[in-house]
Amino acid sequence: MILYFNQPSLSLGPVSIHAFGTLIAIGILVSLLLIRRRAQFLGLDLALSKRMVMWILVTGFIIAHIFDRIAYFPRETLNDPLSLLKIWAGISSFGGFIGAAIGAILFIWYSKMGSERWHYLDLIAYAFPIGWLFGRTGCFVAYDHPGIPTTFFLGQVYRDGVVRHNLGLEEALYTLLIAVLFLVLGYKKTRPAGFFIGLFSVVYAPVRFFLDYLRITDARYFQHTPGQYGSILLLIFGLCVLWHSRCKVKLGIDTKSYHSKKK
Repeated sequence: MILYFNQPSLSLGPVSIHAFGTLIAIGILVSLLLIRRRAQFLGLDLALSKRMVMWILVTGFIIAHIFDRIAYFPRETLNDPLSLLKIWAGISSFGGFIGAAIGAILFIWYSKMGSERWHYLDLIAYAFPIGWLFGRTGCFVAYDHPGIPTTFFLGQVYRDGVVRHNLGLEEALYTLLIAVLFLVLGYKKTRPAGFFIGLFSVVYAPVRFFLDYLRITDARYFQHTPGQYGSILLLIFGLCVLWHSRCKVKLGIDTKSYHSKKK
């Protein structure tokens, strides 16, 4: 059992720096370092990679907030439509996924990228679990996702004195496993384009689907959360990407890495 603690924060005059935001910032920086390292290994354009990441981050955070307000707080949003503009007030993970996809599509269109786009997208997907790990750790310390009461040894005492599942912590621990897996699979190895995008979707979606049954504050539509519907779509997407990637390898279209093609 984990005892209750206040979210760590640092006050600098009128400004308060909370652990949640700090951890997200650290996650982004560490992910960028991983992207830089792997881009050099694969022979990808680092500047192009960074620009794609910026587009994905901006659209991801904006849509994450809009989706959060519409899907999880529909009545409150109808009463206060201007809350859609307060992008600092709540974000949704699947809204972030949708926003990231929109940002990636817009960047690919704007940059007129060809078939190499899958190599750049997979580069970002390779580093994503590390960033997600820090983000979910932030959710853990901020008590963002309280669960049902439990006797599970990782249960945490909340402010009301009840021991509950802390879904931020539990998802962070699972994401740690995914991050380690990706680092092992990608260490000095090339993978078919789309491999890491598809793999993350397939290994993350089912666990997220079942963890959402433990949440107590999320809105539900026909007994399921927006995250559960998103998990189903993400799983289908991941399977399609892996199938597409495998077919390209079988046909000999993408048996080599982008690094090999450049040579």
